Amino acid sequence: MKRLEKLAKPAASSLLECENVRVISHNDADGITSAGLICTALRRANIPFHATLVSRLDQQVIDSVEPPVVFCDMGSGKPHLISKIEGEVFVFDHHTPVGDIDCVHVNPHLVGVDGAFEMSGSGTVYTVVREMGDNVDLAGLALVGALGDRQMMVGANRTILEEAAASGVVYVAPGLKMDDGPLVEVLAGSLDPLLEITGDPGRAKAFLEEVGVSGELPRIGRKELSRLSTALVLKLLLQGSTAADSVVGETIRLKREVVENAFELMWILNSCGKMKETGMALTLCMRDKAFLGECRKIDRDYRAQILEEVRLVQERLRETENLRYAVLNEMDAAGVVCGLSVRYLYADRPMLILNRSEGIVKVSARGNRLLVFCGLDLSSALKGAAEAVGGNGGGHSVASGASIPLGSEEEFIAAVDGAVGRQLSEGRRR
Repeated sequence: MKRLEKLAKPAASSLLECENVRVISHNDADGITSAGLICTALRRANIPFHATLVSRLDQQVIDSVEPPVVFCDMGSGKPHLISKIEGEVFVFDHHTPVGDIDCVHVNPHLVGVDGAFEMSGSGTVYTVVREMGDNVDLAGLALVGALGDRQMMVGANRTILEEAAASGVVYVAPGLKMDDGPLVEVLAGSLDPLLEITGDPGRAKAFLEEVGVSGELPRIGRKELSRLSTALVLKLLLQGSTAADSVVGETIRLKREVVENAFELMWILNSCGKMKETGMALTLCMRDKAFLGECRKIDRDYRAQILEEVRLVQERLRETENLRYAVLNEMDAAGVVCGLSVRYLYADRPMLILNRSEGIVKVSARGNRLLVFCGLDLSSALKGAAEAVGGNGGGHSVASGASIPLGSEEEFIAAVDGAVGRQLSEGRRR
């Protein structure tokens, strides 16, 4: 964090000198919290702003903005686009930088911090806004963004968490990283973790009766919590999942935000973003409760849709030597489904979903920490394979994406399979 402050301080000073600011951010939980952080800081500094949340950074977005413009949770991998903007540009991102960007650039990778695991886009933005004024109370949003990107509370994220806890912004306690509410409803509606009883209240009730636990989260007793946690971990291990640590452990209670459960707020934001209700999601991050009820309904509907798409992926699943993949049409939650699948159902190989939509093939790819430890770098694999078929791609080692032409799916999969095979082979030799 100290090293990152050297980039954040001059960036904050320059922002505070702007008469107005255009904000562009990603439409997932990390991007929405990033926008919430920067917009709140600008509002507190009495600087007018106009914010837009988008699914990807492309030429159409570039053509729509006038400087000064801030890009949050995007930009570091698109220097060819950023360079087209004439005027003051700020990029606050955590994706792996590609080439040189001629702008105010704050990115943890620039100071040796791993942006894939240890700092999110919102965490990066938080380092800037904390230099713009008394904004430590916004730290909870940075943690929600990190949860949205499946990051652990280590490294820079741990520093933010400890600062937030010390300031009374959050309360940290052991527990289940799940929604609040009656246990039957929580387990039957759970996508993260994705359980074999998800979507089936009857089986969820029977599971709880077998374990001997009833009540509501987070108010069940310590012994009941221990029994339930043990049973859920065993169920996940039997499913072949290696993600038990993402379910049981530290829970974060937000003392300043409109939803107290950090995990629940993350899901609400992500759902609203994917359902194109980014404006309402952003108001939640700016502590306006007016649309909270509507946002919760959107979240419920989106989760039901995700569960349907998970089942569809299971039906269409294919395998190569080094990965699993599915080719589908007009999916709405490909990235989320891909992540849930590799985390809870098929943990031994990377997962790719190729989604034919809007005249192109949009690719979502996900791995896990164990695969990355063994040498997996999806960012490199997708970038090379996509460029080989006339597309583009990139992202993180553990999570990446690409856009490729229709008809190039088989060639692309073969290229990714070969690249991943070489990565894992070299990792085993090391």
